[in-house]
Amino acid sequence: MDQINDGYDDSDLPDRLKLALRMADAVISDPSGLSAADQAALNEEFSPAELAELALTVAMAAGFSKAAIAWGPPPVIPVTEVPTPTPDGSVA
Repeated sequence: MDQINDGYDDSDLPDRLKLALRMADAVISDPSGLSAADQAALNEEFSPAELAELALTVAMAAGFSKAAIAWGPPPVIPVTEVPTPTPDGSVA
Protein backbone atom coordinates (compact mmCIF):
# COMPACT_ATOMS: atom_id res chain seq x y z
CA MET A 1 0.00 0.00 0.00
CA ASP A 2 2.85 2.39 0.73
CA GLN A 3 3.98 2.08 -2.89
CA ILE A 4 0.56 3.10 -4.23
CA ASN A 5 0.59 6.50 -2.49
CA ASP A 6 1.85 9.53 -4.38
CA GLY A 7 5.09 8.78 -6.15
CA TYR A 8 4.10 5.27 -7.27
CA ASP A 9 5.79 5.93 -10.62
CA ASP A 10 9.14 5.72 -8.81
CA SER A 11 8.19 2.58 -6.86
CA ASP A 12 9.01 -1.09 -7.48
CA LEU A 13 5.46 -1.84 -8.62
CA PRO A 14 5.06 -3.64 -11.96
CA ASP A 15 4.66 -1.34 -14.98
CA ARG A 16 1.18 -2.74 -15.70
CA LEU A 17 -0.02 -1.71 -12.23
CA LYS A 18 1.58 1.74 -12.51
CA LEU A 19 -0.25 2.23 -15.81
CA ALA A 20 -3.56 1.20 -14.22
CA LEU A 21 -2.93 3.61 -11.33
CA ARG A 22 -2.24 6.46 -13.76
CA MET A 23 -5.55 5.67 -15.47
CA ALA A 24 -7.36 5.56 -12.11
CA ASP A 25 -5.87 8.93 -11.16
CA ALA A 26 -7.03 10.38 -14.48
CA VAL A 27 -10.57 8.98 -14.12
CA ILE A 28 -10.83 10.49 -10.63
CA SER A 29 -9.27 13.88 -11.28
CA ASP A 30 -9.11 14.75 -14.99
CA PRO A 31 -9.92 12.18 -17.69
CA SER A 32 -8.61 14.51 -20.41
CA GLY A 33 -5.26 14.66 -18.59
CA LEU A 34 -4.18 11.15 -19.62
CA SER A 35 -1.30 11.51 -22.05
CA ALA A 36 -1.42 10.11 -25.56
CA ALA A 37 1.49 7.82 -24.67
CA ASP A 38 -0.43 6.45 -21.67
CA GLN A 39 -3.56 5.99 -23.77
CA ALA A 40 -1.56 4.00 -26.34
CA ALA A 41 0.09 1.94 -23.60
CA LEU A 42 -3.29 1.22 -22.00
CA ASN A 43 -4.68 0.01 -25.34
CA GLU A 44 -1.65 -2.21 -25.79
CA GLU A 45 -1.61 -3.61 -22.25
CA PHE A 46 -5.33 -4.06 -21.54
CA SER A 47 -8.23 -5.42 -23.56
CA PRO A 48 -11.22 -3.14 -24.22
CA ALA A 49 -13.22 -5.13 -21.64
CA GLU A 50 -10.46 -4.71 -19.03
CA LEU A 51 -10.27 -0.96 -19.70
CA ALA A 52 -14.04 -0.62 -19.36
CA GLU A 53 -14.05 -2.60 -16.13
CA LEU A 54 -11.18 -0.56 -14.68
CA ALA A 55 -12.74 2.80 -15.63
CA LEU A 56 -16.21 1.86 -14.39
CA THR A 57 -14.90 0.40 -11.12
CA VAL A 58 -12.85 3.51 -10.37
CA ALA A 59 -15.69 5.86 -11.32
CA MET A 60 -18.24 3.96 -9.22
CA ALA A 61 -15.94 3.76 -6.20
CA ALA A 62 -15.22 7.50 -6.42
CA GLY A 63 -18.93 8.25 -6.79
CA PHE A 64 -19.95 6.08 -3.84
CA SER A 65 -17.18 7.64 -1.76
CA LYS A 66 -18.43 11.16 -2.53
CA ALA A 67 -22.03 10.12 -1.75
CA ALA A 68 -21.01 8.54 1.56
CA ILE A 69 -19.21 11.72 2.56
CA ALA A 70 -22.16 13.89 1.52
CA TRP A 71 -24.73 11.76 3.39
CA GLY A 72 -22.54 11.26 6.45
CA PRO A 73 -22.52 8.25 8.76
CA PRO A 74 -25.73 6.71 10.08
CA PRO A 75 -26.80 8.02 13.51
CA VAL A 76 -26.07 4.70 15.21
CA ILE A 77 -23.80 2.00 13.87
CA PRO A 78 -24.60 -1.39 15.39
CA VAL A 79 -21.70 -3.39 16.77
CA THR A 80 -21.56 -7.10 16.05
CA GLU A 81 -19.31 -9.32 18.13
CA VAL A 82 -18.24 -12.63 16.65
CA PRO A 83 -16.59 -15.10 19.02
CA THR A 84 -13.21 -16.41 17.94
CA PRO A 85 -12.77 -20.20 17.99
CA THR A 86 -9.62 -21.47 19.67
CA PRO A 87 -7.49 -24.39 18.46
CA ASP A 88 -9.07 -26.74 21.03
CA GLY A 89 -12.55 -26.06 19.64
CA SER A 90 -13.81 -23.86 22.46
CA VAL A 91 -14.91 -20.30 21.86
CA ALA A 92 -13.07 -17.37 23.42
